[in-house]
Parts: sequence; structure tokens; C-alpha cells
Amino acid sequence: MKVEDLQKKIKELEKELIAKDDEIKRLKESETSLADANIRIAELFVDLEDAQERIIDQKNEIQQQNEELSEHLEELSIINEQLNIAQTLNENLQTHQLQADIIRRAHDKILSSIHYAQNIQKSIFPSSVTLRQNLVNYFKIFTPKDLVGGDFYWSKKIGDHNIFVVADCTGHGVPGAFMTLIAITLLDRFVVEQKIVDPKVLNEKIDDAIITLLKQDDENSNRDSIDMTIFLEDCHDKTITISSAKRMYFRSSDHGDLEVVKGDRFTVGDNSVEQKVFTNKVYERKPGDRYYFFSDGVTDQFGGPRNKKLGSKNLIRFLNTIQSKPLFQHQSLLEDFLTEWMEDEPQIDDIIIAGLEIS
Repeated sequence: MKVEDLQKKIKELEKELIAKDDEIKRLKESETSLADANIRIAELFVDLEDAQERIIDQKNEIQQQNEELSEHLEELSIINEQLNIAQTLNENLQTHQLQADIIRRAHDKILSSIHYAQNIQKSIFPSSVTLRQNLVNYFKIFTPKDLVGGDFYWSKKIGDHNIFVVADCTGHGVPGAFMTLIAITLLDRFVVEQKIVDPKVLNEKIDDAIITLLKQDDENSNRDSIDMTIFLEDCHDKTITISSAKRMYFRSSDHGDLEVVKGDRFTVGDNSVEQKVFTNKVYERKPGDRYYFFSDGVTDQFGGPRNKKLGSKNLIRFLNTIQSKPLFQHQSLLEDFLTEWMEDEPQIDDIIIAGLEIS
């Protein structure tokens, strides 16, 4: 091969080396893979410098250097492909982080709104002071599944009449909370404004109002409803009157075994039943008698040794074991009982249970 050709070849190699050197400089921005590439390029550069010094006397080494250069170029191609993959992964990561940040901000905003709704819901429930003034001897356990819930309690004193309501609205969380606002608004309208105290009449009135408000006459409407127990203490006539829509309740006399009292078959609201008849059960107002009201979130809770629903039988069995104890102790005893029953099982629904003792 002529010297001119060799020089031309050398210049081509030098240009190619310069181009590769520029490419190596650009690849230095990668931290891990690029570091390995720099080491290999440095070794290649040394080999090429040696080849330039020996090129006149060692013509055959040029071919060897070309082969080595080709191998390194292939490695650089693989590294470049890996860098492209890494760049794509990094872009995807950044996109996911952005999406996660959007979701987090949305979650925080929703959670803030729900906390505000929780404060609103709590504000319309009767305070402990009001309950103590109206009911004197009572306890309640109120544990929504979420920050807000569909179970609620309500109390009002109208003249000689003490009214206490325990209710379980359709659903839990925000939908259930909306139903509690509707129900309590209706109770205020009928009891406070219209002075209606008859429990079965209240169930009838609220039933009609919910069907109208939620447009449940439409076949495609939601069947939202309320299982509601209304307790009325008439201090003048010395009677206790209870109307319970779709819920059983317990009562005892002289701290004896509890009696299970079934409520009416109908819930308040939901127009799928053609004709509803709400009834009253009337008892003598006898000091010492106890009444227990609760939502199905209590009896439907899974747990126990067989991981089954608590059921009304287990609940009444436990309540019978504590009838000799003062009512004010029942709350903590029941809380411990429910906690032990649930163990590691998640709460599946809103929970409310209340007990009253006639003074």
C-alpha cells in the first residue's frame, strides 16, 4: 500500500477517532454505563496511538486495529441503546411521579373536604350535654366506618316527651352522610316545627318525605332508605312508645334477661313496597327498665374464633352477662367485647349501639 494511501487512511482514522471522541464526551453524562464506556474508549485511544507510531513498519496491524475499532463501535452501539432505554425509563418515572403528585393533591383536597363534612355532620348530632339532659342514664357507641357515615342518633325534648332516634341509612361514607342530613332535617321539621311526637307517625311522615325528595316514584330511582328506631318517653302518661322500621331492639325489666323485639318489616323510604304499615309498641314507663338499639353494622361484623358475623344471638348473650352492672359501665364493656370479636378483621360498616335506662 502506498504511503499516500496510508496517510489518507490515517487521516480518516484520525477523523473517525475525533468523531468517536466527541461521541464519548457526550456519553460522559451517563453515570454508570457511560463510566464503563469511557474506560474502554481510553484503552482504545491508547491502542490507536500505538498503532499510529507503528503504522509504517507494521502494515498488518492496521487491519487488526480496524477490527478492534469495529468491536468497540458495536459495544458503543449497545451502550447507546441501553442509554436510550434508561432515558425512556427515566421519562416514564417522571411521568408516574407527576401523576402520583396529581393524585396526591386530589386525595388531599378530597380528604380535606370530607374532614369538613365530618365537622358538619358532628355539629348536627346532639351533644353529650343534650343527651344527658334528655335521657339522663344512657350510653352510646358510635363508630363510622369512614370519616363520615350513614348511622346517626338524634334526641329532642318536647314538653313532657323525650324522643331518641337510632338510625342506619343506606350505605356508608359520603352517600350515607348525605342521607343522615336529610333524615335529621326531616326530624327537625316534623318534631320541632310541627310538634309531632308519635313514633309511628314520624316514620310514616319521613317515609313519604324521602320518597318525594329522592323522587323514588320513578322506576329507575335509587332505593335509598333508613332503618330507624324511634323511642318516645312520655313522662306525663308514664309510657314508653317505640316504632322501629326494619330493626329489632332489646329491652329488659328488673335487670333480667333481655327480650328481643322485632321491628316492622318495612324500611323508611324506598317505594318498592306497595303498602307500608308502621306500628307502635307501648310499654309502661318503669324505672330501671333498659332498652338497647343498634345498627346492623354491629351484628354483621365479622370476627370471633370462626370469623363469622357477630349476629344478634351473640350480642344479646353478652348483654345478658352484664345486666347486673350499672349502665354507665356497659359502653366500655361493649367496646372491649367488639374489639376482641373483630381482632384483625376490618370494620365492614358503620357501627352504632345505644342503651337507655329509665330513671
